[in-house]
Amino acid sequence: MEICMLAKCSKIRGVIRLLDWYSIPEGFLIVMERPYPCIDMFDFIKGQGKISEEMAHFLFRQITVTVHECVQNRVLHRDLKDENVVIDLVTGSTKLIDFGAATVLRRSQYSDFQGTRLYCPPEWFLHSLYLGREAAVWSLGVLLYNSLNGRLPFRNEKDICTAHLLGPLPFFVPVSSEVKDLISKCLTFDPFQRCSLEAILNHPWVKQQPLSWELLTKNKVQKKTSMEKSDDHISETLGEQSETEEERSHPTTVSTSKQPGTSDEGVGLSASSSHTPPKKQHKEHRMAKTSLLAPPTSVEMKAAVQASKTPTQFNVHTALKNQRQIKKHQSPHAVNSTVLTALRRAMSREAQNRISGVFLQD
Repeated sequence: MEICMLAKCSKIRGVIRLLDWYSIPEGFLIVMERPYPCIDMFDFIKGQGKISEEMAHFLFRQITVTVHECVQNRVLHRDLKDENVVIDLVTGSTKLIDFGAATVLRRSQYSDFQGTRLYCPPEWFLHSLYLGREAAVWSLGVLLYNSLNGRLPFRNEKDICTAHLLGPLPFFVPVSSEVKDLISKCLTFDPFQRCSLEAILNHPWVKQQPLSWELLTKNKVQKKTSMEKSDDHISETLGEQSETEEERSHPTTVSTSKQPGTSDEGVGLSASSSHTPPKKQHKEHRMAKTSLLAPPTSVEMKAAVQASKTPTQFNVHTALKNQRQIKKHQSPHAVNSTVLTALRRAMSREAQNRISGVFLQD
């Protein structure tokens, strides 16, 4: 089914491209494109904690357009989440992947569900009702909320089914009222009152002109650089304070010893002075963090390609030998360990049973 769904979406720009497929005894082998360098949206959000509203708008708009085009081709993905979205770090374009749970779109409800439960709408848990378009809109709302806050809006099925009773969802970052309105419309409890995919594309927040990927990544790199500089300044200040405190606690001492019979003018004076300078704290220079958003240079790309071509030198016998040595070192050597005590008790019981059996036979 995944091969058929990918073939039907082969002309959609935001869907991973199917290159070829092969039938093997274990199943099917699917060959797909892989943008380089790329990262899935889950790691992208996790690496930054959360992303800005402008960055979320840039990515969410592409994903919504891709989902709408799939629906127009009568393909329902059914597993929309951040792990199934791949981001090209050079261009910022998104690709929808993992069509293993995809199926043909139909107007009636579905009797099965194969996606991620925390992205599933409440009508499925309460009434086993899974509507294709409405469920996709709910998943997009969860994805947008996760992008802005760095966390999912619901922790479990109970939260999904009872969140509408507790009022609006809390936001842990300052965002615009327009994006809050869009998320509330996507996460409407009643599926028949929930907004449609077309309504999302026509929403004022989505219709805004997005910033370019170069400008978004440049702002992100500048912000990270300024934060690193402030951290360096704070660490240097703390280092100077610690040096000052250490000088106060360990003052410089000079001791002079004179030989007997020498004058104070210094003739024949044997002065031995011991100077104890304060210990300077070794400062570890902060390594500059390489941003995942910055496009790689040609040298980095060549090095990555060369590393992928280099065969891995792995000796099975050496690995097994090291593993045995580790297990040997981890064996309990303590005389009064819990394991040995239990073994001694078991052996003593067995010996007593044998002795009693011998007496009974006699």
